[in-house]
Amino acid sequence: RRMKARAPPPPNQPSAASRNHSEHKSPADTAVISDQNLVSMKENMINKLVDFTVILPSGVEQKSTVQGSKAVMDLLVDLCSKYHLNPSQHSLELKSSGIQQPLSYKPNTLIGALDVQTVLLKEKVPEEKTKRPLPRVPEKSVRLVVNYLKTQKAVVRVSPEVPLHNIIPAICEKCEVSQEHVVLLRDGITGEELELTKSLEELGIKELYAWDRKREPSRKASVSNDAIEKEKTRLLGLFKADRRSSK
Repeated sequence: RRMKARAPPPPNQPSAASRNHSEHKSPADTAVISDQNLVSMKENMINKLVDFTVILPSGVEQKSTVQGSKAVMDLLVDLCSKYHLNPSQHSLELKSSGIQQPLSYKPNTLIGALDVQTVLLKEKVPEEKTKRPLPRVPEKSVRLVVNYLKTQKAVVRVSPEVPLHNIIPAICEKCEVSQEHVVLLRDGITGEELELTKSLEELGIKELYAWDRKREPSRKASVSNDAIEKEKTRLLGLFKADRRSSK
């Protein structure tokens, strides 16, 4: 008894072995495909022309076209050379349409890899070097002898170059005199009132009299009393000197 022959496979249908081979591609094959795509993208970038607007530091706008393969740092050098500027004193700010923030890039980034619409050529602002403060010069001061309340004395260290009204607070604090009632006199004998707009150097004095209008009845009485005390001191000094010489 004769057996029937097996039917032939349908046309254009891949065999099971070829189908299994296509479904299980090796990682190496996949990597080759990715590399080919990357090379293709770079070639497209190199061949692409990029049009953009250049805004110079003066605000003037210029149209420019470059190859997409040009690096940002090379573009800076080219633009500065074209417009007679110093590359070391300028930088580029790249902007895209519809985006407020500038595009971030590295010096070797290719222009074609960025969606550049505007290139701002900006002058660098020099960073001010932090200056060390100059050493403070000590303020000149002198010892001022202040006579007050007829027989009291006080020594105040003040600047001889400032107006008297600037040193009144120090005098009043030392002598416990109210600023509202104090009057500065040249001495306790003449009673000459000092000009508060002048300094000790201008007046040529290192001693003065602080008259307290509230605690002392009158300038004349205070002055005369002070003169009497000074005269007594002078006479006492002379008497002692005579006694020493007589011995």
